[in-house]
Amino acid sequence: MKLAALFLLAAASFHFDITDARGKKPPGVTVEARDADPDGWHELRLVNKGKGSAVLIWPFDSKAKIADGPGDIPVIVIETGDPKALTNTRVVAALVAGELLGASAATGLDPVAVAKAAAALSAAEEPFARGVGLLSAKKPADAVDSLARALRERERQLTRVPSEVYPAAMLYGRALLDSGKFDDAAVAFLKALKQRPSDPAARQLRAEALIRAGKPEAQ
Repeated sequence: MKLAALFLLAAASFHFDITDARGKKPPGVTVEARDADPDGWHELRLVNKGKGSAVLIWPFDSKAKIADGPGDIPVIVIETGDPKALTNTRVVAALVAGELLGASAATGLDPVAVAKAAAALSAAEEPFARGVGLLSAKKPADAVDSLARALRERERQLTRVPSEVYPAAMLYGRALLDSGKFDDAAVAFLKALKQRPSDPAARQLRAEALIRAGKPEAQ
């Protein structure tokens, strides 16, 4: 029984994969998870004992929920004002996704350089990055397929990570909603709500999608 209890305790803990603008583990940087909200999401706190100043840019709103398996939770940290951060597609996609979801970090980066890097995402090979870039460029119909693929990839992983699934579902829903595919958008926002049942943004967008689909009673 003691071994079983220890196993359950270990399974219900956070394991972070922290990378920087170079895709490496930044020295002296760790992440702490604070108390959970009613939906089981924890505010993440960055602890930096290394050189320079660091800022957490992913998860986009510094919130994470324990994964449903042994996999790590991706965390991206960059040095404040580091222009090399904009040469990393994954970092740029995280920054742009955060802006689209209403949570931009104080990175100290040049806004013009960020906008230029964001525009280049539309040609990225990675589906999430490409979808985010197209959505940011106000091409939601073009973003739908890429974001659909990105969400499917996250849902099919052996260990599903809520802080990866939720933003992908929200952005996919946004692309569908802005493309006039209201029924499909409502389904996407429902997936986001399953990750965060109390989330007002997902709830409001799902309600909007259902109303525009002529199904307000389905809320």
